[in-house]
Amino acid sequence: MDKASIKAVPDERSTFERFADNVNHALTGGFFRLGYSVAKNPYKYALGSFLICLMLTVGIFAPGLTNENRSDKLWVPSDTQAQDDNKYVSQFYGAEARFGEVIVKKAGGGDVLDPAVFAAVKTLVDRIEATSMQWDGATIGWQDQCLKIGAACAISHPIQAFATAADYDTRDEIVQTVNGGAGSYKNLATGQPLNLDGTIGGQVLDANGKVTSASAVRVGFLTKIHETIVDGDEVDERGDAFERKLLDVFEAGIPGVELTFIVSRSFGDEFGAAIQSDLGLLQAAFMLILAYAALMLSRWDEGCVGSRVAVTFSGVVSVGMAIAASYGFCSYIGLFFSPLMNVLPFLLLGIGVDDMFVIVNQYDHMDPTLDPATRIGRALASAGASILVTSATDVFAFLVGSNTTLPALRNFCFYASFGILFIFAFMVTWFVAFLVLDERRRARSQGDVICCFVTKNQACCACCAPREDKRTRMERAFGDGLGGQLVKPWVKGAVCVGFAAIAVGGFIGCSQLEIDADVNDFIPAGSYVKDWFSDTNAYFAKLGDSIAVYSRDMDVHTADGAALMLAASTAFKADPYVAETSVSSWIESFNAHRGATGAFALADLHAWTTTVGSSGMPFKGDIVWRNETNNVPNEGIISTRMRGNHVKSYKSDDKVKSMDSLRDSLEAVPGNGAGNVFAFSDSWLSYEQYKSIASEATRNIASTMAGMVVIIAILLISPKAVLIVCLCLCLIIINIMGYMHFWGQTLDSVTIIMLIIALGLSVDYSAHIGRAFMEHRGTPDERLKNSLADMGVAVFNGAISTFLAVIVLSSSESYVFVTFFRQLFLCIVFGLGHGLVLLPVLMSLFPPKPFDAPAHLQ
Repeated sequence: MDKASIKAVPDERSTFERFADNVNHALTGGFFRLGYSVAKNPYKYALGSFLICLMLTVGIFAPGLTNENRSDKLWVPSDTQAQDDNKYVSQFYGAEARFGEVIVKKAGGGDVLDPAVFAAVKTLVDRIEATSMQWDGATIGWQDQCLKIGAACAISHPIQAFATAADYDTRDEIVQTVNGGAGSYKNLATGQPLNLDGTIGGQVLDANGKVTSASAVRVGFLTKIHETIVDGDEVDERGDAFERKLLDVFEAGIPGVELTFIVSRSFGDEFGAAIQSDLGLLQAAFMLILAYAALMLSRWDEGCVGSRVAVTFSGVVSVGMAIAASYGFCSYIGLFFSPLMNVLPFLLLGIGVDDMFVIVNQYDHMDPTLDPATRIGRALASAGASILVTSATDVFAFLVGSNTTLPALRNFCFYASFGILFIFAFMVTWFVAFLVLDERRRARSQGDVICCFVTKNQACCACCAPREDKRTRMERAFGDGLGGQLVKPWVKGAVCVGFAAIAVGGFIGCSQLEIDADVNDFIPAGSYVKDWFSDTNAYFAKLGDSIAVYSRDMDVHTADGAALMLAASTAFKADPYVAETSVSSWIESFNAHRGATGAFALADLHAWTTTVGSSGMPFKGDIVWRNETNNVPNEGIISTRMRGNHVKSYKSDDKVKSMDSLRDSLEAVPGNGAGNVFAFSDSWLSYEQYKSIASEATRNIASTMAGMVVIIAILLISPKAVLIVCLCLCLIIINIMGYMHFWGQTLDSVTIIMLIIALGLSVDYSAHIGRAFMEHRGTPDERLKNSLADMGVAVFNGAISTFLAVIVLSSSESYVFVTFFRQLFLCIVFGLGHGLVLLPVLMSLFPPKPFDAPAHLQ
């Protein structure tokens, strides 16, 4: 098809097209009147916007933001079985203890079944048990802080299998004891077997399955929790302080061995340090956005008079006002605040800066000979309708996305939707009011910021001198340069083929995208926690997360109850995802103690678990009696517990399978149809999150896209325009998801959030160009070039301002910020590519009829 054969769109308009024109006239007419009014009364609108913001912001302080930092309240669906089981377990057993672990290796490597290594382990244990601190005027020692199982502290290590140091002063003695089975390799103080796989790592076995050498020894321990809720955060200051003392011991080291270690506070310390170290990067990113916006919004052909630093700052202030108003309003309606909201300002700033570019860009394209009020009115008539499309689409999409079962994501969507709504409101009032005031300054030839100085209205250098056609270099580049190339038939074909190939890659990547969440990702490189992860995965690859099987609402001492508990214990050990040797079963031990099975007297069980020196003492904490005093046995048992460990797994999918498998195993136990015996672990709260990630990602992305389609259809009306814009949005999100797989990303709670943010930002790149194409008349190719010259610059500048900030985050060591960088990088690259290249080409190939120009814009 040659250029001469391209005809202008005919003027005949159908009923549907006239309806679209009426909608467009209503929108642009409303914004024209608003802009005209703001231009006449800028101080009133600025003051009104500020007062509205102030009233909403008060909600941050009264009733005040409710902070929520508990992971089970943020990332676990509220209607899951694990949440219900957690309530029961916490009620009768309390929160799980704090944990600590030290892996001991021979200095320089080598076999740890060595008397010198075992002596070093004994020294380490002695130092742990000698740890103390001052707390609230009292001395807190190891015996005060450790979690007791029976009368003994919960600590496990190989030295417990030896009565004295003389018993492990030769290698043969150590090897003989380690290979002696439960009768030999046991805690001599309690009589309980030591778990070989849990205490001796990197084992080398002979043909008979006996350990001949090993690479690591593990010392594990549990300490008490003294937790309180402060501003929604679980705080255990005493536990943190004691662990700090323990870390001092571990960091000091032991001669002759290497230590890698971890305690409960380690994750928070190291992850928090990574985030803290990146705050400077985040501040630099914000400054880059501000500097770029000020640079590109200014009219340098007018020298210092054309500078718009103050206008840019007022736009950033309007974003800050929107953030404060959103936080306050959400506080009024009872939505909690979570750490996830810390990334919200970045999203809102990106959207706000884009709106700034669109408004100023349209103002600069208006006839400068018009009176100021009319010029502002016409600028806002076009820009307001354009940013309404993107803002309404984002608001509705985030509101639809709030229909999620993940509490943190649900509240994030609410905060984001209200924040975008307030940005739109303040941009068309507060920001436009300051643009009006700045234009009055320019009319008086006063300098920017320091407006008391009058200066010449002329370019400071030849490169900034105004062109005869009044167009900037960038407008020429996008209109004549990019647009001039895209109108060529062969270029259009190449664009369609090229983006189709890119989409194929996106689809392939999506099909291979894995669901996986690894806490190790959140730990920065070089952290001592990374070293512990490396050693525990290398040497202790058999035992995974701890797990327990509980009884409730049943009489375990009756014949049926005892039989059910014994069958549950058997099923527990037989489950393929449970390490059989890790299971500690009170019912099996009690049956062995009494030499019988079946019904038993509660008094016998009570005596067995409470008598000092009894083999049942380690199970004392596993039996919850109705009354711990007076006539205990006669009042019965509330709950019992059997403890064990999952088989080690690394993939989120395998963790979910291990949870589902054990649940199925217990449900299949005869007599357990009512679920009186169930399994639970604190780790399962995370597993429930992993289990819901795929459905949540699908639900949120699909519902968000559906919301966008609805709003775009309402505001653009034209079926062709709606289909093309929505097609580009779909391709953008598919490519982001597909190529994030090729970049090494997986689908987890962090990437889901970033996908939602990327989707919100990508709307701007396509919707603005689509709307601009609808407003221009002429041949399809003329409309393509004019829409790029008119709106392409604003879209490009909005994206590049965000891109500069994203580049700064690329040097971050934090998993959150690294993910943020990768997702937004893909969003900007694909968003700009589809919005500035593919969409104009498709619009020119399948041109929708333009809107009829309303009278107030003619």
